[in-house]
Amino acid sequence: MSQQIIMKENIGGRGFQPVLARRLSLAATSLYAIIPILVCWCLLVCLAAGCGKAKTRLPDLRQQAVKYNDEGYQYYRESKWRLARHKFTQALNLNRLIDYRPGIAANLNNLGAIAQKQGDLADAALFYQEALTLQREIGDPAGLCEALNNLGTVEAGLGRWPEARDLYLEAMNYARRLRPGPLLALTLTHQGDVARHYQNYPRALDLYREALDIDQAKKNRAGMAIRWARLGRTYLDMSDYVSARRYLQMALEESRRLELTSGVIDALDGLTHLALAQDNRPEARLYGERLLKLYRARRQTRPAEELTEILGLGKQQQVREP
Repeated sequence: MSQQIIMKENIGGRGFQPVLARRLSLAATSLYAIIPILVCWCLLVCLAAGCGKAKTRLPDLRQQAVKYNDEGYQYYRESKWRLARHKFTQALNLNRLIDYRPGIAANLNNLGAIAQKQGDLADAALFYQEALTLQREIGDPAGLCEALNNLGTVEAGLGRWPEARDLYLEAMNYARRLRPGPLLALTLTHQGDVARHYQNYPRALDLYREALDIDQAKKNRAGMAIRWARLGRTYLDMSDYVSARRYLQMALEESRRLELTSGVIDALDGLTHLALAQDNRPEARLYGERLLKLYRARRQTRPAEELTEILGLGKQQQVREP
């Protein structure tokens, strides 16, 4: 499965910096000149502190946008798609009001991720494309790398692998400009996905292992779980079932420990297909039913229907549904 980036918006200085008043020199300023200045200064301080009737302050729109974005991120983790979309949209609207371009791009990326999780790849592509256009305008290598990777996952999901490959190659140009970290590991992983799609398994393994080396150097356990799952799926494609099981189990255990729902899904999906490849129907049903319940908890209807058909649950499973 593709890996999208959900961005927790960073506004740098966290709001506006206070204006510092210039110091007055009593030796160089007459008393009559100082008094009006002091009166005005005291009035400003009083208003700022909430004295008198002026107790309300204009909201810091960028800070409020960050708050909405963070709330949306939490809803996203809980698979509450409608609420997450609402919060990301609120953040987007505020960032548009103040024309804060990095914030707009981050919110668009997040809305694209929501659409993609719900299987609406057309909407996801529109959000990601607008985010990419903004990032090209901004010129930030990290932002460009994120946007290109996200758009590439949509192209891959639509089966347009040459287009996905080109986007990942461009993303790599930006990732290599940055210090080795999550974005480079992400781009290597997606390039590995392309190699695996074209059945170039040795190349896929090399790319996944390079990404895993970065995760291990940075002690990025979430990244390690993602890379283990990819290695497991590649070994499954190669019919190396022992290696496939080892990596998929490692990915499942780590994803459960870190409460990474997408990681749990990837690992369970891999283990289900591993059991089917070994013609172990009871084990396939064991993992598959766990995965099916997870899909339904997330209201992901299409993958749930596909899995039901693969497992041959059909009418029997539908009867169990309340």
